[in-house]
Amino acid sequence: MKLSLVIPVWNDLPGLDRLLRQVSELGVFAEIFVVDDASDEPAGPSTVPAAAAVADRLTWLRSAQRRGAGHARNLALERVSGDHVIFFDSDDLFTKDFPAIVALAAAETRPFDFLMFRHHDSRVLQNGGSGMLHDDEARWQRACVDRAPKDGTQKQGTIVVPPGPAQILARVSAYPWNKIYRTEFLRSQRIRCTETMVHNDVELHWTSFIMARRILATTMTGATHFVSTGGMRLTNRRNAERLEVFRSFENVLTRLRTAPTAERLGFLHPFTRFASDLLSWVRNNIDAEHHHELRRRTRAFYLSGMNPDWMRLIAFRDPALARRINRSIIEEGLS
Repeated sequence: MKLSLVIPVWNDLPGLDRLLRQVSELGVFAEIFVVDDASDEPAGPSTVPAAAAVADRLTWLRSAQRRGAGHARNLALERVSGDHVIFFDSDDLFTKDFPAIVALAAAETRPFDFLMFRHHDSRVLQNGGSGMLHDDEARWQRACVDRAPKDGTQKQGTIVVPPGPAQILARVSAYPWNKIYRTEFLRSQRIRCTETMVHNDVELHWTSFIMARRILATTMTGATHFVSTGGMRLTNRRNAERLEVFRSFENVLTRLRTAPTAERLGFLHPFTRFASDLLSWVRNNIDAEHHHELRRRTRAFYLSGMNPDWMRLIAFRDPALARRINRSIIEEGLS
């Protein structure tokens, strides 16, 4: 396996330096692309000392103006030569078990579209625990993926994820860095990130699940995700950029409309539930001055995106979700 690593970065030279130092020690990447999204101080050999250790495998790309991590990932995807690729954020780290996960992927004799692995979340670690947030842990359990022994050791192996469990696993947080993708799968299916400042990974995550024909998972933990609760990280933005989430939603719905019937019907409900939950989160994490526009766009999204047959299916499978959608449509229509 020739594995390519893509790292978008914006104003995080210390994080990038820390990650590249670790990458040089892991020794599992054939090539590395760092895509600088117009940082104030450009990322390069003179500003990131650890880059010297991987200079023979490292390609620097830079956008002339800020276009978001989605554009950065797409830019690198056009250039990678590896048969498999992983997108990884500059402020996260791999675990010591990641090379074993790569070895599992390399040992597969049949092509797979992507291999999904577990991760640690810093919010869980701060509370003395390990692993993912509670809801994500529960989804792994329901998908029959979490088969680790009770003594805490990890089972080393891969699991082929059937369609039903895949629909559950898709609702694990829509991160771009918890999967090793087959490069040709992404290219042939034209799977990309949405080129927005925030929520750009929603399209990559969901269209991958919708279009994949062979998904693997492992109970091994491959990354630690660090979440900062303050500062100017994109995840902390409360401005109108949050409204760009609808671009991601619309692109996913376009894939659902053209997908084979089984995938279309199988992923419609979990995606709609995800979208509804994310919109609730956005409402609680966007400045009040944008609430009216958020309600207006939410109503338009449901009215234009959900045809009557889809709404009947959702009402059958999840009456509470259908009521929530109808309430969003009616309340804004009366305001």
